[in-house]
Amino acid sequence: MKVSLKWLNDFVDIDVDVNTLADKLVSAGFEVEEIIDQASKMKNVILGQIKKITKHPDSDHLQICQIDVGAGELIQIVTGAQNIAENDLVPVAMHNSLLPTGQEIKRGKLRGVDSNGMLCSGEELCLTENDYEGASVYGIMIMNKETAPLGTDLNKIFGNDDVILDIGVTANRPDCNSILGIAREVATVLNKPLKMPDISFSANKNIKIEDIVKVDVKDTDLCPRYMAGAVTNIKIAPSPEYISSRLKSVGLRSINNIVDITNFVLIEIGQPMHAFDQDFLEGNQINVRRAVNGEKIITLDEKEHVLNDSMLVICDAVKPACMAGIMGGLNSGIKDTTKTVVFESAKFARDNIRRTSRALNLRSDSSFRYERGIDFDSQRLGLARALHLIQEFNCGDIADGIIDKLATELKPNVINTTVNTINSILGIEVPADTISTILNSLQIETTIDDKGNITCIAPLFRDDIENANDLAEEVIRLYGYDKIVNTYLDEAVHTQGGLNQEQKNEKMIKEICVSNGYSETLTYSFISPKAYDQLRIPQGNPLRNYLTLLNPLGEDMSVMRTTLSYSMLSSLASNYLKNIKKAKLFEVSSIYEPKALPLTELPNEHKNLVIGSYGKDESFYTIKAVVTAILEKFNISGVQIKRSEIPYLHLGKSACLLKGNMFIGYIGEVHPEVAKSFDVKDRMYIAEIDLSIINKVANFRYKFEEIGKFPPIERDIAVVVDEDVAVGELMNSIKRVAGATLKEISLFDIYRNPITVGVNKKSVAINMVFRLADRTLTDEEVAQKMDKIISKLRDDYNAILRQ
Repeated sequence: MKVSLKWLNDFVDIDVDVNTLADKLVSAGFEVEEIIDQASKMKNVILGQIKKITKHPDSDHLQICQIDVGAGELIQIVTGAQNIAENDLVPVAMHNSLLPTGQEIKRGKLRGVDSNGMLCSGEELCLTENDYEGASVYGIMIMNKETAPLGTDLNKIFGNDDVILDIGVTANRPDCNSILGIAREVATVLNKPLKMPDISFSANKNIKIEDIVKVDVKDTDLCPRYMAGAVTNIKIAPSPEYISSRLKSVGLRSINNIVDITNFVLIEIGQPMHAFDQDFLEGNQINVRRAVNGEKIITLDEKEHVLNDSMLVICDAVKPACMAGIMGGLNSGIKDTTKTVVFESAKFARDNIRRTSRALNLRSDSSFRYERGIDFDSQRLGLARALHLIQEFNCGDIADGIIDKLATELKPNVINTTVNTINSILGIEVPADTISTILNSLQIETTIDDKGNITCIAPLFRDDIENANDLAEEVIRLYGYDKIVNTYLDEAVHTQGGLNQEQKNEKMIKEICVSNGYSETLTYSFISPKAYDQLRIPQGNPLRNYLTLLNPLGEDMSVMRTTLSYSMLSSLASNYLKNIKKAKLFEVSSIYEPKALPLTELPNEHKNLVIGSYGKDESFYTIKAVVTAILEKFNISGVQIKRSEIPYLHLGKSACLLKGNMFIGYIGEVHPEVAKSFDVKDRMYIAEIDLSIINKVANFRYKFEEIGKFPPIERDIAVVVDEDVAVGELMNSIKRVAGATLKEISLFDIYRNPITVGVNKKSVAINMVFRLADRTLTDEEVAQKMDKIISKLRDDYNAILRQ
């Protein structure tokens, strides 16, 4: 909501600077998003008069002007403009001035002659003909009709000397979507009286409104109040400066006096209005009804809309003339030939306006107000204000009588509560007289008896005040949120804050990923059911037991994911298709596993970690290193590595991780066909870990060992085995044979060559470190261990020692 400081001053005598005012509004619960000083865009540009023009001695097209800039001061300016004459009033950019274009003007010399500023065109001042007559002229803007004194700041002449507050209004305060609404708050925070707008007018008793229009509201559930007034002998003309300048300050263009009055009331009072040309109301009737299915209307934006019976329309005796609360029909507006106007001031159901506006993709300032809610009193106030302005500016003759179709009796909300209740809600003690003063300052009529009983009558414009909680909110926002002190809830138990163990574990896992160069991502928990086809997951696989949303955003986000793999591959593919050469990503998010389908109880929801990468230097082993680092951080030992049969992974370049019979996760290269389905030609690598298992088996009881005093003995072996033999199985066999003397074991090479190694064979090279704590191992003892290891590998895996 953009609020003009000048406009606010019409209602409240503001005696503080704008920053102080903004601070007070913020403390009262309003968000002042921006303070816009309109004059800041143009500085030191004033009205001057050309007193003398002489030719430049060294130029055929330049002229030397002597300019009177007020108080008898003459300055010299050199210009190339040819449309000026002596005694012309012109805009003068003085030395050290700023133009709206961002250009700074300083004194200088032109062909050796001093020039102490610049004469300006309308274009240089960012003006159009609508802003100022003569602004579109080629050359210097001539202002000979101007009556302001010489030296007057042009911001004042053009009406750009206002300050605008851009205020965020919360959904529960629709009464503040107007200048008057904000003025009520300003009057309260400044402890100043509120000056209500003048709504007095006198009607012509010889002109009766019932002779001009008849109103029938057929659907009162969608239009609980409809008011109408009429004006004859209309004089269509430009708006007076008071109205046009106010509208301009909040970004609205002046059209004509009648249309501008409706816009003025919309901004000032917050009541949307529509002005009908009575000549185009067939039968001189206004019928408020639901549209007929298939009925059509062409709105003021010259677009045709097909309606249905959920939409409310304002009709004459034959056809729809207006989309209720949204936009008028093409022929319902004001024209230069308009002689009689019917003003509409109504309250429409906010939910119906919102649905209709969205269905027709039709938005307006009126629909914005109606969607947020209009109180029952704004119709009366808005119509009376419009008729007052009609009379004040002599726009026509006001017909006698006001039509008011009211479907319900207007009763203000009465709230009965106590001082103790208010204070118990706030958790602090606010004195009874302070509560009374605050509520009465907000025009909430409040009385408090000797026993602390409170009776409040909320004004009609505050239909959000319904109970004691609403009153407590009003009290504290003006009493001061800073006065709230920390207190325990009733029967509260003191607890120590901080992260629980699972949150700490998650934080450590994220730190490991980041330290290895991975960036965190966050994706939606919803995916497409087609994702499982793209991952080649067969029917009957448990991963296909997903939950389907009842009201999804679309098919692409219609099921709850049971794996994070699709989301990660989509993120990698998105980066790849943007020509990013390398990506290393991770995500910690929930997956959802229903216990049974159809759903009878909440699904199992637990967090998984997914890691993905592609690009130069990325491989199965780089992503495995991150998983290994996580397992080591949580002191998880005895993890078995098994060949994976996950369908979206490469069969020979993937593995599953098991702890006993618990599935920890998997690591692997993405299957080439799956990568191709994502339009990725590079190899992608992925790992997914079940964090619920990590949390379950994590062991933070560390065992410390004395640093070995005796030297270790290292041995390397290279064995040739079948391609389908897992390296992890070989290493586990070695560990079992070597026993406690084996301290470290690691893979350092895998070699494949069909000629030297054999077809479907691979050479696996493993490094082993042996050590005893109490003495030095002998070569003979290590040789015996090595013989047993080689024998075991030969018996179990047909391994052949490679020389």
